[in-house]
Amino acid sequence: MVGWGPTLVSISVRRLRAREADHLGIYDHRPHCTASLAVFAPRDTQTGCSGEAVMPGHPKFCVSTEATFVCVINKLGGYECSRYADGAPPLRNKNARTNERGVLTLDVALVGTHATPPLAWQRRYPHIDGFIHPWRREGKLRPGLTFDQAGGTRHYHGTCFVGTEFTHDTAALRCVSDVQFDPCFPPTANWNRRGTIIACAAAGSTSFGRFVITRRS
Repeated sequence: MVGWGPTLVSISVRRLRAREADHLGIYDHRPHCTASLAVFAPRDTQTGCSGEAVMPGHPKFCVSTEATFVCVINKLGGYECSRYADGAPPLRNKNARTNERGVLTLDVALVGTHATPPLAWQRRYPHIDGFIHPWRREGKLRPGLTFDQAGGTRHYHGTCFVGTEFTHDTAALRCVSDVQFDPCFPPTANWNRRGTIIACAAAGSTSFGRFVITRRS
């Protein structure tokens, strides 16, 4: 979980609250493996943490347990996380933490468990926060990745903007038609022009929606 830390975390298996489910687009009632991460930010050199706590072991960062970001493992093995702008309930039952690289460590190792090996897409493709970087340097999809042929976003077109609310990946875009797609990835640095095809997908997905730029941002 690159960029998600350092912060305090609660790992649990539970049913999502209605607001959390709406933010994540998950509407079934099954228990989900959930990581709730306390809101964190770099410590300001002038004002410090402005009344919030200093992150233990990381004096350059502040942490607030009054709100959390919620991340849930999807069926592809990637984490779907709430947007940065969406605050979820306070942190409860803290039992883990992440470091500055986003590596998660439990406070107490669970007896009888072990780390799972990387999934096939994690071994094969470069990714940040579970989102695969789909393009090769020459502007073609990496081998094994496809555009969705069943509908998806392949018929959508409009404008894309730098930035995203779902990952710290600086390469990601947000694209807007009559609906919004986030995150999306451009094939080259010179992407902001008519006719450029942008690839959009969920965490862990090897099938991408096709979004065509028809208006510069």
